[in-house]
Amino acid sequence: MSRLHKRLIVVFCLGVLLCGVGAGVAFTEFSALTYGGRQILGDPDMRTENFDVEFEAGEEARKVWGVGVSDIMLQIDDSVPRGTVRFCATYNAERIKPYAYWSEEEGIVFSWYRKNHDDEMALMMEAKDVVLRNLKEGKIISVDTIGLEKVIVLVNSENEDDVRLLY
Repeated sequence: MSRLHKRLIVVFCLGVLLCGVGAGVAFTEFSALTYGGRQILGDPDMRTENFDVEFEAGEEARKVWGVGVSDIMLQIDDSVPRGTVRFCATYNAERIKPYAYWSEEEGIVFSWYRKNHDDEMALMMEAKDVVLRNLKEGKIISVDTIGLEKVIVLVNSENEDDVRLLY
């Protein structure tokens, strides 16, 4: 075996050894981390607001849609006027603007649009800073922004059969 082969074998063995040491150190550091919970980015301006949509009761039940809503439920409330669907929404006014409307094709729709598209980069940089600060403390966290927290659809008991909630 030539000298070059011996040197290459030594370099290869040292490389494997260094990779093993690096993987061990990385595993030790990662296993020492703890979960630090969920942190909300920005300063949420949480509001609860009602959005009323009037409709005409007919033979066919009206479809009620919650576009982009993951937590929505239908409840009966006799304080809501007959022929009205009331969306009670809890949302972050800094991030989104909710609205509700009636259309012949879609039915009764609750939706929202995102406000302040310019601050997406600022939120990303804030998330980076929060994650790095917590990593220095030995914690892994989840960061989140609050948009729409929940929506409750309220209808009068007389109109219970006139609406059908679709997700």
